[in-house]
Parts: sequence; C-alpha cells; structure tokens
Amino acid sequence: MLLQDFPGQESIKAYFKKVVSEDRLPHAILMVGQAGFGPLGLALGLSTLLQCKEPIDFEACGTCSSCSKSLQYIHPDIHFAFPVVKMDKIKREDTISNHFLPEWRSFLQANSFGNLNDWLNHIGASDKVSNINVAECNSIIKNLGLKTYEGKYKVQIIWHAESLRKEGNRLLKLIEEPSPDTIIIMICSNRTAILNTIRSRCQIISIPPIDDEKIGMHLQNHFTLEESESEEIKYLASGNMRKAMQLAAQNQMNYSEDMLAWFRFAYKADPEDLTKWTDYLVGKSKQDLKNFMGYTLHFLREYLLGLNLRETNRLRLSQDEKNVILKMQKIINRQKTALLERLFSKNIGYIDRNLSIKILIMNMSFEINEILRSEVNKFV
Repeated sequence: MLLQDFPGQESIKAYFKKVVSEDRLPHAILMVGQAGFGPLGLALGLSTLLQCKEPIDFEACGTCSSCSKSLQYIHPDIHFAFPVVKMDKIKREDTISNHFLPEWRSFLQANSFGNLNDWLNHIGASDKVSNINVAECNSIIKNLGLKTYEGKYKVQIIWHAESLRKEGNRLLKLIEEPSPDTIIIMICSNRTAILNTIRSRCQIISIPPIDDEKIGMHLQNHFTLEESESEEIKYLASGNMRKAMQLAAQNQMNYSEDMLAWFRFAYKADPEDLTKWTDYLVGKSKQDLKNFMGYTLHFLREYLLGLNLRETNRLRLSQDEKNVILKMQKIINRQKTALLERLFSKNIGYIDRNLSIKILIMNMSFEINEILRSEVNKFV
C-alpha cells in the first residue's frame, strides 16, 4: 500500500512524511490502534516509502522496482512477523511466519484492515491458538543482523505484538541498540498487553478512528451502495474501516426500518407477527444479527444524545435516521431509551454463545414490550 492512498489518518501520514524527510524516523515504533483504524496499512505504507528508490516530495513513487516489490509484499528488506499456528509435519515450537508467507501476502492483498480473527479464518485455523514464539524472535534477530539486500533500510513489521509474551525479551537488545539502517514497527490494539520492557523502548504512536467522510468515500469507491446506505454505515462504523467494510459487504438488512419494525411488533405483541419476525431474524447469520443489534445500540445512543441536545445536527446519523428520531420522540422518552440500550447491550454478547437464538429474540421482544408499555402510548 502507498501511504498517500491510505484512506484518512492525514495527521499520521503527515508525521511520517515529515520525520522521513528530516531523517528523524524513530528506529522502534509501537503503533497502537484497533485493526479497523488502519495501523497495519499505515505500517505497510511507511515501509513502502522507506524502500522507494525515486520518492516524489517524500512520497513513494509506486512505480520503481522497490515499490513494485513492496506492493506485492515480496521486498527482501521488509520482514514480517505475526501470530501463527502449528503446521503439519513441523513442530509447534519451530513454526514461524515464513512458513505462512504466501497466505500472509494474499491476506494483505485482500484487506489491510483485518484483525487476528480474520487472519486465523484466512488460514483455516479459527479454532486454534496462535502466538509469536521463541523461534520467531530468533528469526527476527537473524534477519535484522544481515545486511540490506537492495533497500536503504531493513524494516521489521511485527503484527499483533500482543502475541509476544516473555519471549519478546529476546528482542530487547535489538530494539534498544539497532543498527542505523534498522526500523522496527510493532503493531498492537492494546498497549498494556505489550511487555513494559519493550513498550518503554519504543516511540508510541496512537492511531485514532478514521474520519467518517473518508470511510464514506472508501465505501463509495469499493462497494455498490446507495449514498444513503454508505452514509448510514459510515456513522455506524465509528471510525472503524473493518467494521464499515463488513457492514457494506453484508448490507442485506435495512437496519433502521427493521429496528422500528421490531419495536412495533413487540409493542403490539401479536403472536403471529412476533413468530414471523422471530423467524426472520433467526434466518440471519450470527454476524448479520450482531451487526443489526450493534446498529440498534448505536442508534439508541445517538437518539438519547438527541433528546438531551434537543436538536439533531450534531448526531452521527443519516438524514433518514434523523427523520426516524422525529417519529420516535413522541413515543420513547429518555428512561425508555436507557432501558432499551441496556437490553440490547446485554443481549448482543449472547449471540456467539451456545444458546437458542430463537428464544433470545422472543425474550427480547417480551422485554421490549414491557419497556414500551411502561406508560400508555400508541406506537405507530
């Protein structure tokens, strides 16, 4: 990935461009942020810039031989370390990232916003435990001890650095006293999970959520969506491109209409309608259902904010959703909104558990009914 093509994170990109131009890039960087905020893509973009033979205004050209290799993730001076699982015919303690490089490259080509679960699913190991082991640490030390093949720097990207346990202490000397041409980029979503001995030796860069408008533009460029759909998704994603892309790819439910339908069916409590509605939701995948309930949570929180502000201009909602708010304000007050938010927040975590989704939906419908009927209202 070219740094300038990364969607959003303008301040981070400007920082990288500045320190590279001034030859002040830290030799050990710890990038902290959710996968959907793009730390991996930013690391890839930075490594491409560092190896570019013909940069233009301190941006990678994208066309030289080094850029070509970097963009295919085959540059000999850009090394990767990431969590792996045991391979057939190789002892677990001997398994390292190099054994998974073809799969890793295809993973990066498909989506640089993926998280650990996405990676394990990609290699068919979703039910296995992954880590970065001693052999991997030794491989990192060996790779960075060699001379560069053709680039200016040796770049080591360590993805999901939380997977480094005490074995990571083997890297301390390398991190503290690297050769002048060595850049180590570690990526994690939780800085407290990184060994303090490692964390204290790195320049920490916090990756914030991606701007809503950049997410919307990315969705418009990569998915076939109506403008209203991309607008709804970009707000629901809350700066997380991974989540936005999942929602766009699974855009099979009109979330706001379905939310209102559920409230309406629950309020009226007609057994036949509730049964049909329950079957409709049960027919969705667990991921679809989590996305829908996550949307409802997001909407309720914005709705409550709108009630407090008494205006909708500052809400992270599409115009259609704001119109829904105007309908609901006569029906659902702050107290009911808070109760509904608590209900959805509690139950969204149950979806992945080994329980009956049908019973879960029916029970939620009964509770929604109790909340909505706690005062005499007519929900239409």
